[in-house]
Amino acid sequence: MFKGDSSISNNLQKDNKLPVIEKRRFEVFTSIAGSFIDISADYKEMLEFSASKLAALNNDLAVICLFSGDGKKIDITASFHPDEIVRNEFHDLLKSNPLSIKEGIIKQVLKTGLPLIVPINGNELNSFGLLSKGYNTFFEKYSCSALLSLPIYINNKIIGIINLTRINSAISFSTDEHAFLQNVADMLGSIIRNSRLYKERELALREMHHRIKNNLQVISSLLSIQSDYIKDEESHKLFINSNNRIRTMSLVYDNLVINNNISEVDINKYLKDLVIYLFRTYNTNTNHVKLNINIGIPSLPVDTSITCGLIINDLISNSLKYAFPDGRSGNITLRLVRFPKQFKLIISDDGVGFPSQIDVTGNYTFGLLLVNTLVDQLNGTMELIRKRGVKFIIKFPNTFV
Repeated sequence: MFKGDSSISNNLQKDNKLPVIEKRRFEVFTSIAGSFIDISADYKEMLEFSASKLAALNNDLAVICLFSGDGKKIDITASFHPDEIVRNEFHDLLKSNPLSIKEGIIKQVLKTGLPLIVPINGNELNSFGLLSKGYNTFFEKYSCSALLSLPIYINNKIIGIINLTRINSAISFSTDEHAFLQNVADMLGSIIRNSRLYKERELALREMHHRIKNNLQVISSLLSIQSDYIKDEESHKLFINSNNRIRTMSLVYDNLVINNNISEVDINKYLKDLVIYLFRTYNTNTNHVKLNINIGIPSLPVDTSITCGLIINDLISNSLKYAFPDGRSGNITLRLVRFPKQFKLIISDDGVGFPSQIDVTGNYTFGLLLVNTLVDQLNGTMELIRKRGVKFIIKFPNTFV
């Protein structure tokens, strides 16, 4: 029986005694952190969410600016105030008087590299030239009492700024508020840094995928050209088979480039493209041989997709070459289904069947050797059913989240 950890219980008791404002700050901090879980997501949407959470904490006007990579302009400005009238009026003000890194509050923070806290009801803003006339008028209209501006750093370089303005309140920013907002600024800097590193890595992977795709296409073209000069039929078939396997891998990288993904393959589209390519390669009359595809999975990792594609390439190629001789009609079925603990890949046809003397687990042909090797790579098993044609059932573990 679970009795509970006394240290956890003590912490819960202490948490219940925390001031309400501390709890609210903690909730704001964790919700902002949670909004950045997907580091590949759009900055604008995440910064707008962060601004809304900061603004709601004390009914402040929150503005978050993110600079361009070269630091010469503001790329993104996200602002929020809980009151819709104030929020919309400030949005209109931003459109007519866009913020700039070359003037006002942002210029001052960039110059000093330090947080800036200014009482708006004094003359300090005007003496620094921190606000244009439009913003001065807005702050006077809504009885703004103070402004707090904090830099967002990445590796000692300011990449953005958080601005909070106290609306309809005579209370300025406390030391605790300053410390909390500095923690938020530090967190945003850390998350944006990781996001940029991810996007740099993503760009490098895209370039690598593009080059692999091009190289495989060159190899495929060379094999195709070379095969035209081969007179021996068996040797010609070997070249065709090799070219199909290379094309099978190339289609994966086509899929990645077209679908703007670096790690997941649209498996439904990929396998359909692959089988259509094989039908064309073997000049199969689709009026005689029908194709049935059922892929119940949206995507798979690159390596698993390539392995499955190579297995499907060899087994469906065998069906197209041998299952329907002399213009015989029939069906080829491809299914890929996900279960909680495993995947099931089924390739079948209702053709003349598989020769009884061939052991599918043996190395009777290079194709079967390759298929068995690929099934082993998936840590899977393969079963052959010789009934009303041929059916291969390949099961492999579902290790993907």
